[in-house]
Amino acid sequence: MIIIDEELCKGCHLCLFMCYQNVYAISPETNKKGIQLPYVNFGERCTNCGVCEVVCPDQAITVNVNKNWWVGKKDNTFNPKFSKGRK
Repeated sequence: MIIIDEELCKGCHLCLFMCYQNVYAISPETNKKGIQLPYVNFGERCTNCGVCEVVCPDQAITVNVNKNWWVGKKDNTFNPKFSKGRK
């Protein structure tokens, strides 16, 4: 699941350009700030890689951390084996 905080997003669309699975699209409508926000168009393509979350300059994107490999599976804490690659 991908969550985009509409209050934080400034519409730079880096998430759209950096997603190698083409999960995002640009909304044809503008929000109250006059910005065309990105939205999740093809959520089933998402691999939970977290690239969009990392590149977002406004920290407006949250990817389901429970599925990310750098998070411990039992208690959702930081995985100490992160620097050693995937488990």
